[in-house]
Order: sequence, then C-alpha cells, then structure tokens
Amino acid sequence: MEKHFTLQFRKPKNGVVHEIVQHALRDAATASTVNTAIDVLGDALLELERLVALRSERAH
Repeated sequence: MEKHFTLQFRKPKNGVVHEIVQHALRDAATASTVNTAIDVLGDALLELERLVALRSERAH
C-alpha cells in the first residue's frame, strides 16, 4: 500500500487534530480511486491514534 498521508508532528499543538482531519479529507476527495481515498483516511486515523497515545504518555 502506498503511503499518501505523511504529516509528522513532534509537538502536538491546539488544532493539530483539525489539521490532520482536514488534510486527510482533502486528499481523500481528490484521490484517483476509492481504495486510495480509503487508504488516506486510514492513514489519518492511524496518525490520530499515534497522537492520542503520545499525549497520553505525556500526561502520565
């Protein structure tokens, strides 16, 4: 599977989640195939999961 979603965030800031979602929706809307759109959205979900885990680690 080709990686289409490549935003990397080292320091989470306010609005980062919104930025990830907006970027993914834009890329999915312009994807050449349905499968590519699904891959883009899946990658965004994985990035959000990573971000939540990172924030959770910092809170402890």
